Amino acid sequence: MSVIPSNQRVSVFDGLLVDIFAMSDKAARGRSANAAHAREEIEALAGRDYRRSLRTHFDRCEVREIVAEARRRVWPDLNRAAVKLGPPAEFIRRWSGQGVEFRLANLSSATGQALLGFYVGRNPLSKRALICVNTAHHGAAVGAAFSHEMGHHLTAQLFDARNQPARFLYYTGYGEHLDDPVELAADILVSVGVYSRGAAALLLGKQREAGGGRRTLGDSFAGVLRYFDRGFGLVFDAKLATNRKLQYLAGLVHYTQLRKALLDEYDI
Repeated sequence: MSVIPSNQRVSVFDGLLVDIFAMSDKAARGRSANAAHAREEIEALAGRDYRRSLRTHFDRCEVREIVAEARRRVWPDLNRAAVKLGPPAEFIRRWSGQGVEFRLANLSSATGQALLGFYVGRNPLSKRALICVNTAHHGAAVGAAFSHEMGHHLTAQLFDARNQPARFLYYTGYGEHLDDPVELAADILVSVGVYSRGAAALLLGKQREAGGGRRTLGDSFAGVLRYFDRGFGLVFDAKLATNRKLQYLAGLVHYTQLRKALLDEYDI
């Protein structure tokens, strides 16, 4: 494990990070069955009723408030344009004024790869929030992890979550997020960051053919893959290891299904 401090002043947190990663390793081992059945999970995500899950936890006004707060504090063009990727240091530079400690970790082991990042609402040493992201992944996955963890930070007050235990983002278990409003709120910001409203309407909205029915994920999938290739450099080809394909496909399906639900249910 290689933990890289974002600056030298916070190097005292290395010991805390070791403890946190030990917790994540234990949790990841408990999820091995999910990892072994990633294909089944992807199929399950593709068949989930995301609109129902969205309605269960948030109404349209609440979603708009979450997006507006994120736009005010972090992403001024959120839902107008896709969030721009960049090296991890660029995310840290952009968000340095948000009162968050940032840590980067290169976890390339089989267990470590399952972890994309985590958020701690209140670091007991610094009394500040802490975001850590695993940089061993493709830039698109790293960007999604940064956005998801920042989503936790932006919505922490809404859920009174600053003193909750660390929240870990794994490539598996996205279906559980649909039953957890704290995770779902963070995922909403990722999905809106990936697809602006214009892109979502073009790729995922009503079909223009006679009848004008709503597209399914299968109808849109080829276009979605092209979108991720052109916009984020994520290509599901032979150069991408099989286990990574499964990891990233689960996230792609989850965030796309959620973005479609936001468009279909609340016209966002």
